[in-house]
Amino acid sequence: MAKPKMQTLTFRLLRKGRSPTKAISPTFAEDGEKPLTSAPWTPIEGAEVFYGQIYSKPPLWSEFISSGLEGDLDGMMTGGAGAIIFVPVQGRHVAVCFGQVHMALNDDAFERQFGLKVTLNSVPGSSIRSLDLATPDAVTFQKRVQASRDSNVSAFGVDQLRDIARVAGGTPKDPKFAKFVAGKDSLSITCEIGAGGIQAKCEEILKVYAKKDYQSDFQWVDNLKPVVEKDRIKQLDSQLFADLSELRKGNHADLHMSPPEVVNYIEGSELHYNGFGSRGETFHSLSVADYVDELQRCKFAGTIEEIKEKHRIAAKPSDGDKFTEKWRVYDCFVHEAQLGTDADTQHFVLFAGSWFEVEASFKDSVETFFNGIDKVKIVGPTKMNNEEELIEHLVKTRSADLLKLDRKKINPKGVSNANLEPADFFSDKRHFIHLKDGHSSGPISHLWSQGVVSADSFVGDGTFRKKLRSVVKSEKTGFETLLPKASERVVREDYTIVYGIMRQPYANGTTGLPFFSKVSLQSAVQRLRVLGFNVAIELIEKPKSSAKKKKAAVNAKAAGAAKQDDNDADQVLEDV
Repeated sequence: MAKPKMQTLTFRLLRKGRSPTKAISPTFAEDGEKPLTSAPWTPIEGAEVFYGQIYSKPPLWSEFISSGLEGDLDGMMTGGAGAIIFVPVQGRHVAVCFGQVHMALNDDAFERQFGLKVTLNSVPGSSIRSLDLATPDAVTFQKRVQASRDSNVSAFGVDQLRDIARVAGGTPKDPKFAKFVAGKDSLSITCEIGAGGIQAKCEEILKVYAKKDYQSDFQWVDNLKPVVEKDRIKQLDSQLFADLSELRKGNHADLHMSPPEVVNYIEGSELHYNGFGSRGETFHSLSVADYVDELQRCKFAGTIEEIKEKHRIAAKPSDGDKFTEKWRVYDCFVHEAQLGTDADTQHFVLFAGSWFEVEASFKDSVETFFNGIDKVKIVGPTKMNNEEELIEHLVKTRSADLLKLDRKKINPKGVSNANLEPADFFSDKRHFIHLKDGHSSGPISHLWSQGVVSADSFVGDGTFRKKLRSVVKSEKTGFETLLPKASERVVREDYTIVYGIMRQPYANGTTGLPFFSKVSLQSAVQRLRVLGFNVAIELIEKPKSSAKKKKAAVNAKAAGAAKQDDNDADQVLEDV
């Protein structure tokens, strides 16, 4: 008997109770229904295979080439065939996928994180080759880190507090299982295998899937656990829809959009929001504001179920001529939600089309750390609608104890264009106060970073301190005495880094931060404490429902800027 060949196969796991026929959509083709051919797969009893030509069309570049030819490029087609074998194993079905069949699959029919879990259970922490990470926050960051050889997971820059593992790949500790594995929802496995060994390999994969070995080297993965209960998902989706409705009313809500996977922005693309009669309005990046505007323009009156089922994002790459479906809108939502009250409150985050529950002990540790940060009341509740208005108000009313440093840019030593802002205000109590509208389009996490970078420069850069003293003295004589000279040691415990975040009150009247903003804050506070600074936070209550006012103010500001540009242009013409 010939030795099986080394090859790479892709496996997926059907959810319990799902049948193979429900996992395949006949409507995946652009031109309507295109059912795949099905037949028993004889090497395995009870196995079934579906196969067909998934797509076949002229290359995108054919029109360009044809424009310089007398004849047509007859017969030149790009095509993607595909097949999937459903193997019955232990009362379930493991799917073995080939070619482009993924385009015809109903993703909801398959287990999420199946491939990731098998990978982390089979690969030790010292043999990781590739890792995709995502940080779900007010702005979602995604990164792919690859090593040229097997490396320890510690070398991949994982933030164990914030990061979700999305994809992992590496060398299994058992070479008989595979030479290499990688996975997300699906599992890619390289091993010696033939048709006769498929069922045994599926059984082996399921065995690895059920293990808990990943907890020794990748325990942080359990900080966020996928939610599978339908009733709970329905509750969470209701909260998502409520916040989407608030945005449609012009109010604030902590909801934004992010690609559900790492994308290549160099390629560029144009986007359409489809599925609700939008008629092809073109956008160039994902934006919940654009999506909401489209819902309003099209007078969408449907449900969250309709959004999940029908609303799609189509994309056309810069070198393409046709929009094709890329993601579900729902898969691009990033949203936090809570269930329960008080001590029993459970936190959840929606990312890449899946709800994750924040593990209880992880949640408690983050909340305990946040509650341990000093809370101050320097500004207090405000009637100002945004950061710009607040800064202007403080300049007018608090000139005695607060010195404005907003927009005062200082370059550290050896840097010419850093334009580092020391703080928004410096107080007579030696507070470096950093302000942010917590409902603005920018991430709160930028505020945390600003505080750390400024403090680091203040401690370690004499040139920075000299320039800072000069700026302060030029603004208000006497305040410079609160700062050390360039040659003097910084008495770090004399200074406090204060984060002031403007937030609208919640429905219960309290003011707080989204959970993952607290997570990112923890990293910043730990760094500042290592530097030797005191750290405090102030949640500044702002008026409710200021989004419309803010939008009007932004529009007015833009109009004013445009008018000024016209005036400047007129002046240039006069000078000529």
